[in-house]
Amino acid sequence: MAHPAAQSPTMTAAPGAGLPPWARYGIIFGFVSAASIALWAPIGVSGTYPRMIGAILGELTPDYAAANPYLVRMGSVLKPETFLLIGLLIGGFIASRFGRARLVARRLEMVHPGEKTDFARYRDAFLGGFLIIVGARIAGGCTSGHIISGMTQLSVSAFIFAAGVFASGIATAKLLQKGGK
Repeated sequence: MAHPAAQSPTMTAAPGAGLPPWARYGIIFGFVSAASIALWAPIGVSGTYPRMIGAILGELTPDYAAANPYLVRMGSVLKPETFLLIGLLIGGFIASRFGRARLVARRLEMVHPGEKTDFARYRDAFLGGFLIIVGARIAGGCTSGHIISGMTQLSVSAFIFAAGVFASGIATAKLLQKGGK
């Protein structure tokens, strides 16, 4: 007579099979982030913008660019962060054009209670993004560098910062939802 465990085949689920897609992607992202930090350095994209300005000024006014200590310290534009930023832009564009949630995203984009035209919405988005970049450079890093890389390294300040970012984002969304009232 065979052993009871040998008589009844057991079905074992593949690791992560019961997880929702966002959780599986989060786990993959965590491993990729940890590998990035181990192989290169913590990621972040806000340094790419002054590097691009430095490259442009290096072509237009090389003496000024070479004399500016901040631009010299930022270094060359050919860094992994530059390619990460380019990939984010291309990936976002492709997803917006060919993704399954294209129609939903377009409807959500129209929910800006204070603005009635596409131009005004895009203007506000650009200005908001510009202010975020300026703030990130003043702070010495961006949210992707501080939250993603910091949390991957289990930095206490990154967890505190992430809680503040999400809390202020929720409060801002609630405020915009009420039309600023």
